[in-house]
Amino acid sequence: MILALLILLAAASAAFGGLVYSAKKEPPFYSAANHPGDWDTHERSGKLLTRVMDLQNDIRAKDEWGDTFSADDINAFFIENMGPKGRLAESLPKGFHSPRVAIQGDRLFLGVKYREGFWSTVSWLELKGWLVKDQTNVAAVEVCNLKAGGLPFGSQTLLDKIADVARESSIEVTWYRNKSNPVGLFKFFAKQPRLTSQVLTLEAKDGNLVVAGRSFLDGAIPLPAPR
Repeated sequence: MILALLILLAAASAAFGGLVYSAKKEPPFYSAANHPGDWDTHERSGKLLTRVMDLQNDIRAKDEWGDTFSADDINAFFIENMGPKGRLAESLPKGFHSPRVAIQGDRLFLGVKYREGFWSTVSWLELKGWLVKDQTNVAAVEVCNLKAGGLPFGSQTLLDKIADVARESSIEVTWYRNKSNPVGLFKFFAKQPRLTSQVLTLEAKDGNLVVAGRSFLDGAIPLPAPR
């Protein structure tokens, strides 16, 4: 989902090429994520991939599953694989590269760079997400900010694209407005005839992305979503 959001964010930003000069301001979270210090990004990136695959296997084979992924680990993966010449750079539209993520409190910040050098800019968004009370496998995601550098821009095209991509992954999306901010309701496993897994925890907290849940290997009746 993060990769899909990056691709869609980059595509939306491309329509604002004439504003590149005015959009030079780089968000602080993005600048900070570009300085990994003494990280071993190659090792951390490899471990992240292993943990993701282990989590996928746990969802299929265990009654309870979960893991915590730090923003630093995710950025290590981006640094290793999605720089201007990274092996996964082509998964982004032409000219876009070097995505970065930050988690501050309960907010997730996601940015991606367009071009290099003087004419480069960073497109980024700020998200707040939570599981919806009394509904199973439904998460709400509020778009609190959407900018190219320091310039805000309209979000409707991006929101429509997110919904289209999500539906291809069996996730139904409904958008509404919370005051001035768009909020999407994401229903996971929407096309499954029988519920096989339930997300019990999905939150951004203290620099980490936490996910946990249970699978119904014995056909047990799922409990209501967490309050």
